[in-house]
Amino acid sequence: MIQLDMFSPLYYSTLGFDEDLINYIAFIKDDQIRNQFPRQIIDPRGRKPWDTVILFRMHILYFTRPEFISFRQMCKELSKPKHQDYRNFLGITGTKVPSHAALSRFRTLLSISDDTINELSKPILSQAVQMEGFLNLMMTALDSRPIFAAVGGFKKECTCKTPDKCTCPPRFSDKDAKVGRQRIKVNQNKYFIGYRKNTVICGSSQGPMPLGSVVVHAKTSDSSMLLPCLERMKELDMQPQNMVADMAYIGGQDKIDAFKNYQTAVYTEVKKDMIRPEVCDELGRIQCPEGHLAVYDGFDTETMTVEYVGDAAHCNSCLRWGTCDRRFEFSFEKNPQFYGPIAQGSKLAEACITFRKQVELNFALESNLLDSVLHHKKLTVRGQKRAETFLRLTDLSRLILGMIHHARDNFVPKGQYQELRRLADQAIYDRKSVLLRAA
Repeated sequence: MIQLDMFSPLYYSTLGFDEDLINYIAFIKDDQIRNQFPRQIIDPRGRKPWDTVILFRMHILYFTRPEFISFRQMCKELSKPKHQDYRNFLGITGTKVPSHAALSRFRTLLSISDDTINELSKPILSQAVQMEGFLNLMMTALDSRPIFAAVGGFKKECTCKTPDKCTCPPRFSDKDAKVGRQRIKVNQNKYFIGYRKNTVICGSSQGPMPLGSVVVHAKTSDSSMLLPCLERMKELDMQPQNMVADMAYIGGQDKIDAFKNYQTAVYTEVKKDMIRPEVCDELGRIQCPEGHLAVYDGFDTETMTVEYVGDAAHCNSCLRWGTCDRRFEFSFEKNPQFYGPIAQGSKLAEACITFRKQVELNFALESNLLDSVLHHKKLTVRGQKRAETFLRLTDLSRLILGMIHHARDNFVPKGQYQELRRLADQAIYDRKSVLLRAA
């Protein structure tokens, strides 16, 4: 049980009794950000420097509050007297708030290298893992979605005298954006201009939750992104044990290398058009020579072989009794799709398939969260590194919002906010009465 160190009720009145802001102060430890970035963000034009914690909290407000639709508009709104609760949350005295240029410099600092933003993400992920009952790291999933770049459309700038026969590559206002192809679905275009976001997702008490993302240009195939995503998890000190992904992520030796180098068992559902080994049925389950289902008996990490044993219910009456040793071994390196650590048809495999169907919910929640800030579903920044930093900050905002809701459901006493409001009103009333008596 977590013991809450509560402030005075008058303190919470300065936050407008906003449950999310109060829970953030109580449960989220962002002081480590100041320790990792001790220097304030300095304005080259000589204006006031700002603390990194203030700039980080402004991004949390930007990604989680629907009333803020752009960085310029947010900075303008926060400077108004009616938003004193937000300024108290940021730790700002007065009405002077950071400008959108200061927020841009903060994201530029994070996009210098992957290590910079990784050091920002690690303490928050560590808090999420330590929060009891929040994350379920036993099962993760990998999926991608298209990200539309901030371009006005197709632009070709060249000096060809015959534009109709020009073969110069297209250029856009975002130089890193590429033309990619997305899945053919209802109400979606076949081609798009932008990037592709590959996200590792895990289950939680608040639904699917993003752990980390790798953003690449739109032409990058998913078949080459399994190992880079696992490398990103390693950089964040996360160790996914079981991961489910579709066939687009499985290319060549990737499934074997994922288990050898990252100790992650990657599962893929068997499709109808797959070529199955002779020992497998239509669902990919292992059978004995007589056609009976075998029982999974473990995976040997040293020899990279999966072992099965015969089912006693069928072996006792089998014609091969006495001539069959009832043990079957298959090489994982020979066919990783069917001879892997996660047996096809097992309960773990069924759980992976069920979770895989829920993964798209994460992207739907992310899209709903970004509807207010992505005009026409397009990014507000340009450049691959800037886009990746921007989208990784959205993942952290989703994670922090999930942590806040989990803490409210499990650790905060019921009716606490109403009691705080009552005590604050009573304290204000008592102070007024004392002043009246003094007069």
